[in-house]
Amino acid sequence: MAQVSLQMASAGEEALVRAAKAIAGAQRCVVFSGAGSSADSGIGTFRGTDGTWSGIWGSLALLWGGTPIGWRWTPGYVWSRFVLDFYAPIAAAEPHAGLHALTKLQRERFQGAARMQFVTMNVDSLHQMAGSDAVAEVHGSVQRFRCSSCGNRASPQLPLDAKRQPRCEGCGGRMRPDVTLFLEGLPEDQWDAACTAIGALRPGDVMLVVGTSSVVYPAAHLPSDAKRRGATIIEFNLDVPSPLSDIVDISVQGRACETLPTCVKMALGQMRME
Repeated sequence: MAQVSLQMASAGEEALVRAAKAIAGAQRCVVFSGAGSSADSGIGTFRGTDGTWSGIWGSLALLWGGTPIGWRWTPGYVWSRFVLDFYAPIAAAEPHAGLHALTKLQRERFQGAARMQFVTMNVDSLHQMAGSDAVAEVHGSVQRFRCSSCGNRASPQLPLDAKRQPRCEGCGGRMRPDVTLFLEGLPEDQWDAACTAIGALRPGDVMLVVGTSSVVYPAAHLPSDAKRRGATIIEFNLDVPSPLSDIVDISVQGRACETLPTCVKMALGQMRME
């Protein structure tokens, strides 16, 4: 057992070194992140054994609160569950060390947003809270709100009241989080920014896939698009192998709050690569 553990540790260290060398040699970088990248900040994931949407009750919660159905038919109830079960953990969360490491990578290795962008399927805005720029939120953000009737943006009074759904000052309609529910289209400006970031990748560049099973389309196509452009796909995930493993060049298994800081330090020359 001890020998197997040592072999696993050695394989993990080798993957980190390979990832750091690929990042250090790249001209451009795109980070593609999912729910697993926020797990170390205390925000639960959606899929997997303990995911929010796992099991029968999870599927029912997804059908009702994750689609326009529940928001239309029982808006008060869905708003209450949104505030208590979904929004509250996000509002209390702080970016973990791995997210701060990505900000450091953007600023110090790639000299800012022109050469390193983020595409996230998360709706928590933790990348921005960590200081990262050029973040395309392809599923929207719970930090923003809009009217479910006229679509106007609004800023409700904080903290949110689970018992009272805010109303639009313009038309009186009910406010909802500015996120993409299932059965809805993606926000065009965010999707365009994501596609532009992927389109700029060339052979030798890197895509860092952080904490996602990449099964939610159309965003799940993006790693394959980056691969076709010659980018090196580096996966940072707690669960390996993943549905992406067939196209991944380097797979780093572990918690993002631990693997990302180490990899970034190596890429920046602040930690020796053996």
